[in-house]
Amino acid sequence: MNCLFFRQHLVVVFSLICIFFLPFILFFVEYILVERQWKKLLTIYKKNRIIIQSIVWFPVLEEIIFRFFIYQYCELFDFNIIQYILLATFSFVIAHIFYQGVSSIVKILFSVILSILFLLTLNIFVTIIIHCIFNFLVYIVRTSKYENHHSW
Repeated sequence: MNCLFFRQHLVVVFSLICIFFLPFILFFVEYILVERQWKKLLTIYKKNRIIIQSIVWFPVLEEIIFRFFIYQYCELFDFNIIQYILLATFSFVIAHIFYQGVSSIVKILFSVILSILFLLTLNIFVTIIIHCIFNFLVYIVRTSKYENHHSW
């Protein structure tokens, strides 16, 4: 195994961790120091946990795993572009089947497009941002359907 290959991409992984985790950590520290109400902060997080997870954490983790790491794996073992797209898409859809059921089959097109975009740009941030925006839109639609249904 070529350690240099993985070391080159350590900067990308470190950047992702800093961009997506550091703002939350710094906010929590500042809030606790200024407001001195860590229990209130925990309550706010618990109330909004689904939003934070579905719009921030899950898309970031999924893109790192299903685009970036699978791409690195395919590069390491000389897979071609088609094999990468198939492997990334298959993994992405299978992971979604566990909590969305058979309806996650529609994720095939989404995954193929994100895989192609990643190949064209080789920039994980592009796919992360698209995935976050997509999940935000899904969240808004599902929330509005729920509120409309229960407002009768």
